[in-house]
Amino acid sequence: MKLLINASNIYATGATQVTISFLHEIISIPSNKYYILLSKKIAGEIENIQFPENFYFFEVPYHPMSSGFIRSAKTRKLLKKFEVEINPDVVFTIFGPSYWKPKVPHLQGFAYAHYIYRDSPYWETINKWQLLKVILLRFIHLRYFKNTGKYYVCETQDVSDRVVSLLKISPKNVYTVNNNYSSAFYNFTTNISLNLLKKKEHNEYRLLSPCSFMTHKNLKIINKVVGVIKQRLPDWNVIFVLTIDSDAFDINFTKEAKESIINIGRIPVNLCPQIYSECDALFLPTLLECFSASYPEAMFMEKPILTSNLSFARSICKDAALYFDPLDVDDIVNKIIILITNESKKNELIKKGQIQLTNFDNASLRASKYLNICKQISRL
Repeated sequence: MKLLINASNIYATGATQVTISFLHEIISIPSNKYYILLSKKIAGEIENIQFPENFYFFEVPYHPMSSGFIRSAKTRKLLKKFEVEINPDVVFTIFGPSYWKPKVPHLQGFAYAHYIYRDSPYWETINKWQLLKVILLRFIHLRYFKNTGKYYVCETQDVSDRVVSLLKISPKNVYTVNNNYSSAFYNFTTNISLNLLKKKEHNEYRLLSPCSFMTHKNLKIINKVVGVIKQRLPDWNVIFVLTIDSDAFDINFTKEAKESIINIGRIPVNLCPQIYSECDALFLPTLLECFSASYPEAMFMEKPILTSNLSFARSICKDAALYFDPLDVDDIVNKIIILITNESKKNELIKKGQIQLTNFDNASLRASKYLNICKQISRL
């Protein structure tokens, strides 16, 4: 099979992790020819020399939609040109929409939680202009999803069911492939020489939030949590470890909060296991997700999970997480205190996480499922 893999539109942290993991996993499936369209973000995190001769890489310099009218138009024209020259059997846009319509069967990943979870408390946190922006983007994205392909793949069955309803399409055209931790976690061992954080101080407890800064990630709640946790737990130094851009960090967090935050900025996928090893727990106060690989990553690294008491999180973590109301500071602080002071609860969550982890496809199986779907639709 000659497969054109479109990753020209990927810049977000989670999507980057999935993409890089997928590309490394399909090295072990040599029966196909892989033509990969890379965004600058993806191109900067892989080394072409690691891939065999059946891989062909092409860097796409600009995003096909959000790089300004002229640049975006030229990029979409370039994508069409690549397809004509490569003449693939099928196109797989890892996370859609693709913004151009291939002439061959086209599979697009769907991961826009904003458009399917209308009951999220996220909608209570944004103003009318932000809501207007979401409505406009929803119109644009759904238009491109519908007009650029026929087949879709989602990361949970719940999302697949909602996409069928959202796009008003046949369930036969929507597939489900579970996400998981990336291959960077395989055979990981802690390396002190690679430490990204300073040595822990006395009674320091680190809560890791490995994500980009976006409104729905709800990271600004830390501004309110810091002061309360200092009052309620004065003998502990609770530190929030973030992986966001420095500009977002400077603008969105108070002076007081910054004293309890270590922001290491974006890190390459291969260093993700290392930062987990240097922290004590996963803290994810997110309001919207289709799937977060942070959950299985924390389970694999034997770190307890603190996260939002919302349906998408419960569908992934089940009883392997300590849940809180993501907009209730007191509830968040109460759960942090439980995790820090109750060793048996922490160990219970870790054990349940190990059990829950067996329900996810590993990265290799996930890659095989993606390829099997591509092969299937190429024959339709």
